[in-house]
Amino acid sequence: MAICEENGAAQSQRAQSKTTANMAERFSDALTSIDRQAPSLTYLGLGCWIAWNTIAFSGSFWLHETENSNITENLMLVHLLACFVTLLLVALFTDRFSKWAAKNRATLLGGLVAAVGTFLICNARNEVMGAAVPHSLLTVLFNSGCVLSGIGTTMLFIRSAALFGALPPHRALYRLAECTLLSIATYFILNGCPQPIAVAAFIALPVVGAALFCIRRKDVRGEKQVLATPVKLTPRFWVLLASIGLCSTALELIRAYVLISVPPTFAVGANAVSQLIEIPLMIAIMAAVLLARSRRDGFAKMYSIAACALTVLIVCIAMFSLNTPAVASGAWVVCTCYNMVVWAMLYYLVYQWRGGALRIVALGNAALAGGTLVASLLAMAYQASHISDSVMKAIIALIGVAVLVDVLFVFSEKQINGMLLPVDEGSADAADDASGAGAARQPGRWKLACEEVARAAGLSARETEVFLGLARGRTAQEIADREVVSIYTIRAHTRSIYAKLDVHSKKELAALVQKQVDQAG
Repeated sequence: MAICEENGAAQSQRAQSKTTANMAERFSDALTSIDRQAPSLTYLGLGCWIAWNTIAFSGSFWLHETENSNITENLMLVHLLACFVTLLLVALFTDRFSKWAAKNRATLLGGLVAAVGTFLICNARNEVMGAAVPHSLLTVLFNSGCVLSGIGTTMLFIRSAALFGALPPHRALYRLAECTLLSIATYFILNGCPQPIAVAAFIALPVVGAALFCIRRKDVRGEKQVLATPVKLTPRFWVLLASIGLCSTALELIRAYVLISVPPTFAVGANAVSQLIEIPLMIAIMAAVLLARSRRDGFAKMYSIAACALTVLIVCIAMFSLNTPAVASGAWVVCTCYNMVVWAMLYYLVYQWRGGALRIVALGNAALAGGTLVASLLAMAYQASHISDSVMKAIIALIGVAVLVDVLFVFSEKQINGMLLPVDEGSADAADDASGAGAARQPGRWKLACEEVARAAGLSARETEVFLGLARGRTAQEIADREVVSIYTIRAHTRSIYAKLDVHSKKELAALVQKQVDQAG
């Protein structure tokens, strides 16, 4: 009798396990089907992340009860410190983090942690909890919420590293513009809702973003490769990080200088105006991408334009004392555009190097967060009257000069183009196109240009393969590994290629290919 009961229990357990496995398989098939029919949906997870940051740092509907913007500065300081530390840990321990970065469980956990943190941020205030709750306890709860939201939202942002890094650069920029438009729409929709509903939706935003990210499987469209493949970062990349940190400091310093001592309604109004300005800008970027011919210099020009706009804002404040709503709105717009260009360049490097997704994106965003942290500390010292207005203007002016020197001499368009080598965005191994229908299986224009240059120079078949690797920015060791030959053989082929093409560096080689692309276009 007992044996029969044990057998029945075992069979019941096996049946339950089989049912659970079938449900998991059906769920996985459903996600695959959704991704196949609406491939752009999963990228919008980053749009929820952008919307969360916009709402949180502007104060928006969740901060109408207070009389000043101090609480948003505290939020930014603690939240960004948590983000900065988390990003550095990811960059330092890339091997460990890459194993779970694209897993749905880790992504959903990040969304839940961020949602809990957001709940504490929205409710840990006297206006909500009442005067009966000790102020020290509210401070602990608020700071805990900032830390949790920083860790959780960083986990979501890290998920986008492989997702966008596996896309060809211009398609990644197109997706970023889509995400920004979604964040703008979310911002205005929630601001039009009754406050309790808007606050609930704000708390749920990280979970919605995580759910969208989970539609994509980690082994689709080269994401597994860019996560698992290590890369050696070049000296020029570290210069890029220094430039990002400097410009980020200047942007936040301008925003904080204008908004730190005014009511939140002032900040919310400036942010709403900036959101309206960004709509045609994002549409223009998307149209430009659709009409672009995969020229990498577009990224360099966008970076320079954003940095020059930043310099103009600094001049307006430091020289003419124009700390007005218009300048505040302009700072929001420039900040959004600059961040988007930086992310696009980071994703470009991931796609170009076919690896290093977590380390590249984590370090790049850590530079953004670090610059903002420095500026927030300066702004809080200014608000506490530890820094006079004249000294603050002098600091802003000095940073403006540093930004100008950086853009003109240290990290100019020329240096950017030397780092962002031409890539074949239409090749057979490229990711799905912007419409999601799949890239054409014919060779792209860039690859055809490479082959034309190789034919004109009389390169052999083996030299042509090496030439394609060099033009993509690969090192001699990477090419040797792909071709399964000795590195000395690759170096010999490289010397022969340089001699036949009459070039002396990868930069000149890339310029030769780009010239052929322009002539063919």
